Amino acid sequence: MHLIGSRVIAMPLRCLDYNGNSIQAFDLSDDGWEALSQENSKARRLRMPCCEALVTLKRSRLGTKFFAHKAVGDCKWAPETEEHLFLKRLAVEAARAQGWTAETEVRGKTTQGEFWKADVLAKKGKHKVAVEIQWSGQAVQETLRRQERYRASGVRGLWLLRQPGFPISKRIPAVCIGGSLDEGLTALLPRNADMQARDRRHYDRWNQVLSMEAFLRAAFDGRLRFGLEAGQEATVRIRTGNMFCWSCGAETRIVVGLEITVADKDFIITIPSLGEYPQATEIVRRCVSTHHGIGAIKHRFSSTQRRTYLSNGCAHCDSLLGRFYGLDATWDDEPLDTIRVRIADGWKEVIDSCGWRDTWCVCI
Repeated sequence: MHLIGSRVIAMPLRCLDYNGNSIQAFDLSDDGWEALSQENSKARRLRMPCCEALVTLKRSRLGTKFFAHKAVGDCKWAPETEEHLFLKRLAVEAARAQGWTAETEVRGKTTQGEFWKADVLAKKGKHKVAVEIQWSGQAVQETLRRQERYRASGVRGLWLLRQPGFPISKRIPAVCIGGSLDEGLTALLPRNADMQARDRRHYDRWNQVLSMEAFLRAAFDGRLRFGLEAGQEATVRIRTGNMFCWSCGAETRIVVGLEITVADKDFIITIPSLGEYPQATEIVRRCVSTHHGIGAIKHRFSSTQRRTYLSNGCAHCDSLLGRFYGLDATWDDEPLDTIRVRIADGWKEVIDSCGWRDTWCVCI
């Protein structure tokens, strides 16, 4: 064990017994760890999976159990931080909790014979996922190269990156590591490439902020998704308000806007803006038509704007009540109605118009 600054540098979490079976350090109780240590001191049967070197059992400054090379020799095993070890263990435990088998420090190679080593490799049926923890900086091209190497091996890669500013695409499932061991490590899911925060404390700049354990469990439970899927649903709340008609003077109710919630994000769209999306408009019109005292939602000609657009109307005289008049409406405390809609039914375009950008998100 070495120290660099105030950071502890530690070693692998996995070794092999005399039959070639894996032993994970964190799977052993304190008593089991001591018993294995004493047995290994006498028999010297444990081996490192990277180079077959003899093993010694150690604990880090924070009490983390790990295996170390008795003599490193020519092995090129790179030292790891305490945080790195913690995240590897967390990934294994999260995968196992969702029915996967998982091990740390697993080696493999592509069909072209190119070797790789995954921090964690999880398997479930035909599916394989490699979790890579990158605590130090890494060039984008190197991340892409390593991801392609996994793909060529039939393995999906999941990246936990300490450094923000990584590419956001469907090709690379990745989150930024926030927090600390003392405060708790978090998964920061960026909104888009331009909005990735340099300061991880500015959580309001991120699309989602989850505990790292919650994120990893969601990933292995199939709830980590890129963008919006056609079958995914959104919640639409139809918000109404009261106002006095500019034409007849009577009090009337109008739809002041729609509150749309998808993937735990909220958006608001007004009726005139909704008019560009016929499928979504028709769903809202049908819903509103079942309630009394609300003016019809339809296309009307505005002499002021010299165009026809979707608008509210007075329930008494049907005069056009545009966006400008809607600003004067007093919002009702409760929505008129709450409906569940499928993204495929014309709502993806509506949500995009409200500022949605496809990125990685966890469906809660």
